[in-house]
Amino acid sequence: MRGYFDDTGQPRTTVLLSGNRGETTIDALIDTGFDGALCVPIPAAIPLGLELYGDHYYELADGTVRHDVTFQGIVYLDEEACQIEISLTESEDALLGSELLDGYVLEIDYGNRTVEIRESLINREA
Repeated sequence: MRGYFDDTGQPRTTVLLSGNRGETTIDALIDTGFDGALCVPIPAAIPLGLELYGDHYYELADGTVRHDVTFQGIVYLDEEACQIEISLTESEDALLGSELLDGYVLEIDYGNRTVEIRESLINREA
């Protein structure tokens, strides 16, 4: 799966996200500092009918601790369906985090401006 660099030089990729009432393509910033799977803007999530899953506490970069509910949906990485826990955000940017990248190799080449996500060889052997 290939990603790209946006106009501000940030690595991004697109994933297909599915809920109980529909699906949409999400353009997400790749954020390895985010330990969740996927964080989606509220306006993009509402039409999908994502199922309420639970809640969690998390710490922001500034040290602030927040408590939020989470939702469940299906994301497709290279046509492989993965059921994941989804956080919602008031931001306009979706975030693809390290939990979703588990079992994959993320290669970001800033010199050549390329982004590639591929299944780890170790993951295939398991």
